[in-house]
Amino acid sequence: MNPYYFQTPWRRFFRSRRFRGFLEQYAACKTIVDMGGDPNLWTEILGRTQGVVVVNLSLTGDYNRLRYIIGDGCRMPFSDKSVDLAFSNSAIEHVGSFEEQSRFAAEMIRIGKTVYCQTPCRLFPIDPHLNAFLLHWLPRRWLTPGVLRFCTLNGWLQGRSYIYDVTWISKRKLMSLFPGCSIKTERFLGLPKSFIVTL
Repeated sequence: MNPYYFQTPWRRFFRSRRFRGFLEQYAACKTIVDMGGDPNLWTEILGRTQGVVVVNLSLTGDYNRLRYIIGDGCRMPFSDKSVDLAFSNSAIEHVGSFEEQSRFAAEMIRIGKTVYCQTPCRLFPIDPHLNAFLLHWLPRRWLTPGVLRFCTLNGWLQGRSYIYDVTWISKRKLMSLFPGCSIKTERFLGLPKSFIVTL
């Protein structure tokens, strides 16, 4: 069974909450490049497809009415400052090491006249990548494929083991990745849930 079936209601709730007022704030942006994006965010939550290009390593989801490019967010096929908004939502933590995250951030800054980058906060007790409580607070070496298979909702629903590909980013590291940025801490029930970087 697809674990996203159970995630859909609360993902929609948090996304709707996070992006309230987003279209008005960035209404002047005619071109938006979503690095590592989910097409459903644009078609179902934001309701904007015009001027949006999604760049991803592979095609996932429904790209109806959306332009897409198969590409690497660390090596973008756009010239300097060629897009109004370089956008990323819950992607930078998946690109690999801090060095790769640095390349991803540098590409956002290079191609975008403005930047919006969101990443989850490790301090929140539920890991949205695992659908599990507190497990992501354990040492990384403990998160073996076998542990992920039998100790997470995703593992039970998928019926198989899988690799944990998340490299969490602290607020301090985000500040070093995006010099001169503003960082908003998104909270839920008073707990930090994610960081939103704007530049």
